[in-house]
Amino acid sequence: RTAMLLVPARVHAPGHAPATARVPRRSVATPKRVVSTKATSTDDVSLPTTDANAPSPKQPRVHLACPVCLTPFKAVNCQTCTKCNRSFPTESGIIDLCLDAGNAQGAYKEPPQKSGTKLFQNELISRVYENGWRQSFAWAGFPGEDEETAYAMEYMVGAWGGVVLDVSCGSGLFSRRFAASGKFATVVASDFSETMMTQTREYCLGDTRLRKMMTSEHSDDSPSLVFVKADVGRLPFASSSLDAVHAGAAMHCWPSPSAAVAEISRVLKPGGVFVASTFLDPTAIVGNDEMTQQLSGLFKDSGVGTGGAFNQFFSEMELRDLTTRMCGFEKKSFARKRNRQFIMFKVTKPSL
Repeated sequence: RTAMLLVPARVHAPGHAPATARVPRRSVATPKRVVSTKATSTDDVSLPTTDANAPSPKQPRVHLACPVCLTPFKAVNCQTCTKCNRSFPTESGIIDLCLDAGNAQGAYKEPPQKSGTKLFQNELISRVYENGWRQSFAWAGFPGEDEETAYAMEYMVGAWGGVVLDVSCGSGLFSRRFAASGKFATVVASDFSETMMTQTREYCLGDTRLRKMMTSEHSDDSPSLVFVKADVGRLPFASSSLDAVHAGAAMHCWPSPSAAVAEISRVLKPGGVFVASTFLDPTAIVGNDEMTQQLSGLFKDSGVGTGGAFNQFFSEMELRDLTTRMCGFEKKSFARKRNRQFIMFKVTKPSL
């Protein structure tokens, strides 16, 4: 069982730590790990430092909403919309808040999905994702899950004690680490793929501490861990209800990144942070975006390298404009870490 309105944890404000401080490692149920190449190149934007005077713990709740009309659900254990009369099932601990939940699509069929979306709905991919697939991103400069977790945690320091949505979570690689850190009152693991959500929950069940977080009957001192099958282009959360949204190595798989980022902006609270990692186009390896701008455009327009797991590649300028110009995030808040084709960036929603 999973409650819709979850009692927050009491999380102490973090102490002072240097910018490169790592998140303490805990025992997290994870398949056999393949050693990946550590990122060594950092551009001019440094990671934010952890402030000893960080905000005091918040009082968060997860406010799930109908994906049709975005009306928040009122009942704790009932996902039935009071306005459009749609009901959404919970199966094996996973709340299905996609439009086709419960086979509601009937005879209707969506147009063919892009390869980057369809591929990850395969059960085989969900099982091999952490057994070589994800570690192979080292060729592009991804530093590996431990380093990426540390970077993301630093970028989300202002959301500690609050609610974080790990969207397009895949097999829960980062959802588990965020939950095990104890820094968040609630971690919501979400993906569009049923097989990925099943795999995420299976890994969490294999860890005693995480398994305790998966019940709604936890004590006030325990964070909660929630599983929601959802479409990033129609997030089933109340507007301005989340403290942070994380998307690890996912944006290049989204059918419409602009629609997804607009949704992420909608569900974040004022001052909330969006953190994401993805693939830059191969010209990023040169390390001079101004010099390679024209070549970068030609590469992306050609479609070379797309297909399979990639719907598209990005340039840093595209990511800046998408987030701060199109979707209203603060321009000055954009910060990033880059290495070859790897980029992790963060942007903040304007405060009221």
